[in-house]
Amino acid sequence: MSLTRLAQLAAATRTTLALIVLSALVAACNSSSTSVGFSVPAKVRIVNALIDASAIDVVVYQDPLVTNLPFEGITQYLSVDSGNREIKISIAGGTSTIYDASTLLVDAGSYTFVVYGTTAVPGVQVLTDALVQAQPPAAGTFRLRMINAAADTAAFDAYVTPPGGSLASLSPNFSDVAYGRASAFVAITSGNLQVRFTKVGSKEVVYDSGTIAFNDRTAYQIVGYTRGSSTLVNGALLVNDTTGASSIANSLLAQFKLVHAAPGTAAITAFFDGSVVFANVPFENATSYEAQSSGTHTVTIETVTSPGAVIASAQPTFVPATDSSFIVTGPPGAQTAVVLADSNLRGTAGNARVRFVNVAVDQSSVDVLVNFAKQVSALGNNTASSYVEELEDTYTIGFQTSGTTRLLTSTPSVLLTAGHTYTMYLVGTAGQYDTVLTRDD
Repeated sequence: MSLTRLAQLAAATRTTLALIVLSALVAACNSSSTSVGFSVPAKVRIVNALIDASAIDVVVYQDPLVTNLPFEGITQYLSVDSGNREIKISIAGGTSTIYDASTLLVDAGSYTFVVYGTTAVPGVQVLTDALVQAQPPAAGTFRLRMINAAADTAAFDAYVTPPGGSLASLSPNFSDVAYGRASAFVAITSGNLQVRFTKVGSKEVVYDSGTIAFNDRTAYQIVGYTRGSSTLVNGALLVNDTTGASSIANSLLAQFKLVHAAPGTAAITAFFDGSVVFANVPFENATSYEAQSSGTHTVTIETVTSPGAVIASAQPTFVPATDSSFIVTGPPGAQTAVVLADSNLRGTAGNARVRFVNVAVDQSSVDVLVNFAKQVSALGNNTASSYVEELEDTYTIGFQTSGTTRLLTSTPSVLLTAGHTYTMYLVGTAGQYDTVLTRDD
């Protein structure tokens, strides 16, 4: 065979081999293979619903993904190499790891990590938002999924209705969404709609989104989480789009209770924007919480003996999905209103939570004794202490003038039950001090 023919055969062989290699490369690029060099990154979104942590950090293997994400902070989708990835979540600064696990992230898949609960009992839900082969919702519809990340809310039902629609005769769109769980996606006709959570099997609303515009051919998720209310839930709206858009969907509800701590004052009635909320509350008594509209409102107080004469008023801003205490104190003719933000989370296992409030008329500063040992120092007038945890037990709780051993009052046999939150108020005036204990959860 001639040298010319041999050269032609060699050139043809090289061309054929090049075409084979090129075809293999094209096939690899067009596949969902996770082979090194040809994988398509996944997308990860982080939601921080951890109620009692200031911020969290997220690391993928050894690379920081998110730093100092605050409570109620939500990232957009962030690019992460696909494959089996170690995800580590910790309290900001890395002092306490709350999650460390490997998760399979599929090529071009999108995922949401919801961090929830408390630092003592944290939880993480890993949600698959979308995979490449998933089909979008049909025209005229959207898909919706509910996630329960609300600490102390064992479960809720969810209704999706036209704005203002009555729930009386409706069955929920989502039933018994348990804490730490996510529902399946449900297809719903798109439009302007209202989402409400209720207690399971009840029509008592614990979350009201107001009107939300749901676009067709789009998938959404609503994360129900707590801001520390004994009952109410707030919401975060997540869109499963290309960027991972999100927003806090604040509830239209807040709730407050009334405490009568004004010595020498007859029973009182509270008006919320001119409408009666609580009536005939006697001295040294407290109401239960009552849900009202969130936002800034006017609360006025009258006595039952002098209707129409306002003795105290305030215009507090009731933060959505939170609890507040409205306290009336002061001597006759000089009554005033004190508004406190309440945090009604459960204590750690075996413990109760309790705070102390000084609303005695003439005590500028007091110390609090629990079983005769100082628990709180220099508690100012019309202020509350931080919440402290105590083992379930019966206690003697005393108040004394700050910096002295002068006992103002002592209450024996105070039962604090694990899993509940309490407030103890010092009320009264010289020679007539007393305490009022409320269970707030």
